[in-house]
Amino acid sequence: MNRLSPRRPRPAGGRRTAFVLSGGGSLGAVQVGMLKALFESGVTPDILIGTSVGAVNAAWVAGRPGADGMADLADIWLGLRRQDVFPISPLMSAAGLLGRSNHFISNINLGSILKKNIPFERIEQASVPLHIVATDLKSGRATILTSGPAVPALLASCAIPGVFPPVTIGRRAYVDGGVANHTPITVAVDLAATDIYVLPVGYPWLNREPTNALGMALHALARIVEQKLDAEVAAYQEVASIHVLPVLDIADVSPADFSHTRELIDWGYRSARRSVGMAVNGRSNAAPSLPVRPKKQLSFDPQAA
Repeated sequence: MNRLSPRRPRPAGGRRTAFVLSGGGSLGAVQVGMLKALFESGVTPDILIGTSVGAVNAAWVAGRPGADGMADLADIWLGLRRQDVFPISPLMSAAGLLGRSNHFISNINLGSILKKNIPFERIEQASVPLHIVATDLKSGRATILTSGPAVPALLASCAIPGVFPPVTIGRRAYVDGGVANHTPITVAVDLAATDIYVLPVGYPWLNREPTNALGMALHALARIVEQKLDAEVAAYQEVASIHVLPVLDIADVSPADFSHTRELIDWGYRSARRSVGMAVNGRSNAAPSLPVRPKKQLSFDPQAA
């Protein structure tokens, strides 16, 4: 278990900075670079809010905020492979297809990774207040988990329906927080955040015309999430200063592909460094703007992966 940083006192002057981290599977590596850029620029969180893989990254930051913590987080990510997180079992897959199970992949491997690396056992032990978003399976509503064992809460937030099993906490079953609130800006607003930094990951399937039913579903889902984020930024820009870091538009990288982690971290760092530099210098503080969505695509060299 890693040593925790001391809990921070409440910020002076009435300002409260929140980091909001969205889900996105292996593309969450982009957020590692973004976080590094934010800390290097002197932007630190008073509140951390995360959904799915964003909740995992937020949990690490909540226990190890600072440049050293971000370097260690990058090392953890660089050591991950698809089989570590999404182990495919023919028997379990068959059970799912035959209706004998409600999921295709066990969450045991993911749970082991979390137990090994998350630097606290209970959410309330984090040095920076942590808010984990999960979806109540019965009601379909977002639930914000702020206390209790950290690993079950994170597993619940990451429980992609049909892929991982729902996680029972207390008497309720939970699934992926992205089902109810993929990028929980509203949570930051409810917590009286005055400065909100949103760390999205982008949607690679938006770069391709859907050619089958699954592709069409993913395309539609990504558009819904994208439009909801734009609407929330527009709705709350008079309440808080909202900075949406540039999203990553990449081709041919699946959210289950961990072979491009280094490139994703580097892209997130360079892009966020430019964006945060503009904000810190005051050029974007006057009026928060809607997300900038650059159309640049990264091409990866398979030989370098």
